[in-house]
Amino acid sequence: MIDLVAFDMDGTVLDSESRLAASAVQAIAELIARGVPTASVSGRSIRRSQEPFSGDPELARALYVGGYNGAVVVGPDTGAGRAVLHEERLDETVFVHLAEFGRAEELNLIYCLCEKTDAGVVEEYRHVGPVDHLEVLGGPGFVLDGDLYERCLSGELAPPPKIMLVVEPDRRAELIAGIEAICGDRVYTSWAIPDRVEVMRRGVDKGVAIRALAEQVGGTLDGVLAIGDADNDLPMLRAAGVGVLMGNAKQEVKNAVSGQGIRIGPTFAEDGFAQIVKKYVLDH
Repeated sequence: MIDLVAFDMDGTVLDSESRLAASAVQAIAELIARGVPTASVSGRSIRRSQEPFSGDPELARALYVGGYNGAVVVGPDTGAGRAVLHEERLDETVFVHLAEFGRAEELNLIYCLCEKTDAGVVEEYRHVGPVDHLEVLGGPGFVLDGDLYERCLSGELAPPPKIMLVVEPDRRAELIAGIEAICGDRVYTSWAIPDRVEVMRRGVDKGVAIRALAEQVGGTLDGVLAIGDADNDLPMLRAAGVGVLMGNAKQEVKNAVSGQGIRIGPTFAEDGFAQIVKKYVLDH
């Protein structure tokens, strides 16, 4: 029996233009109607996780949301805002080392601001260089800040749940090696899109998010159906009782799960998310 459905967004329920697949909306609505706790778990902020659902606000409010690759998890919107169920931030010393490294390498740093206030969760993506050329980035919530490195190193900006460093895809492995050389095992690095590396506190990943969510809804990891398509989804697919990788995942991601018991599902173009939910939940 499935106690919780957790899904990635980009490439799983969203197309390359961040548009929700109609079949995915229908499947999520049916899960909610049946009382199955359902969560989006992505590298996006909480705010940007909700934007694609702007046409169906009731559905958006009913979802649990895991953001920043699992560093922040919030509950449904009950009318009094969303309760923060789980939160982890980069270590202060590590954050300073990362900012020094990024500045020395002249990298475009994206600082993921996320603060809980009396008015709710306040979020911004602050970046030191342009991001309009990047895949699925830009628009509302993005703030160009040429002094960002100085703000990070002076202590004006506290350690966030996640930072991103922009890099050419063919230099990604080199950048990750550089981060690991200065931070050791104190960070977790991942990538959902080839042109940037995401850095979180060690132990933070989407697997952590679904553990927190399963505990919140009174279920077990064995009762979780997790669906995703990218490298940063693998921790939750491995942790879930049923982990399904979308058929449109990059070949290197498919190769990474070979022999691990993770299923390969249909592609996004084949309404893969809806088919997977139907197979493992709705048809039972």
